[in-house]
Amino acid sequence: MLLFTGLIVGGVMFVSSRQRHDKTVEAFARAGVGCTTTLKFSETGEFFVFEETGTPIEVLDEVGCQPLATPGQPFGFEISGPADVPVRADSSITYEIDELTGASVATFEIETDGLYKIAVVGSDVSTVAAVGRDPSSGVSQLRRGAIVVAAAGLLLGGLLLGLAGTRSKRAATPSIPDGPGWGDRPKPEDAAWPPLPPRVPQVPVNPQQPDVPAAVAAPPPPLPARAPGSAAPSRSPWAPPLPGDSPVDTSPPGRVPDVKAPELPPVLPD
Repeated sequence: MLLFTGLIVGGVMFVSSRQRHDKTVEAFARAGVGCTTTLKFSETGEFFVFEETGTPIEVLDEVGCQPLATPGQPFGFEISGPADVPVRADSSITYEIDELTGASVATFEIETDGLYKIAVVGSDVSTVAAVGRDPSSGVSQLRRGAIVVAAAGLLLGGLLLGLAGTRSKRAATPSIPDGPGWGDRPKPEDAAWPPLPPRVPQVPVNPQQPDVPAAVAAPPPPLPARAPGSAAPSRSPWAPPLPGDSPVDTSPPGRVPDVKAPELPPVLPD
């Protein structure tokens, strides 16, 4: 935004400087050759008289005087008013816009505002005396300001774009922190192609298993057989039968007879 704003504002200011020059020239007061024209000065300061060609005839008709040329008479003027007006020669300013072309011939200082009269003489009715201030006044400062604004916007906008690009690149780079659960950072040699085979450590099946297994206690000795009528302790019920024990019936059980279900509904007595 800074970059485009600086360029746009600088461009607008540069165009305005050109328009300011042209509008100043178009606003000049003009007096025809062979006429005495009344000019009203509402401001004091320095003014210039320009010998201008290409002025439309309808502009001169507004002052109510028909231009009249004097053969062989060089271009000149006389100005009078409520105060003395010192005039000095000057040829430092020229301009050319559209069909108007002018060059300064003199400059004078207005110290008291009011109505002044200017009488113009010359040998060509197509030449007029244009009176006004320097059209280039303030134009150079405005153009320099336009260049400064455009350069500042370009510099600041480019700097911010560069910082944004650096931050985006830094944010896109993955970072693996060191510490438990993350492991060590990858080394440069690990990035070789083709990649190296993984190094998987040998982990025991039961990490809690001790290095030396615990000794298993030996089973207790079987109880001695109890003789008939002896007071010896009874042997284990899970011990094998003794030769004197009664035989065990190992035949499979017989088939259970079918039981007929009662008839439904039951028959009740009267």
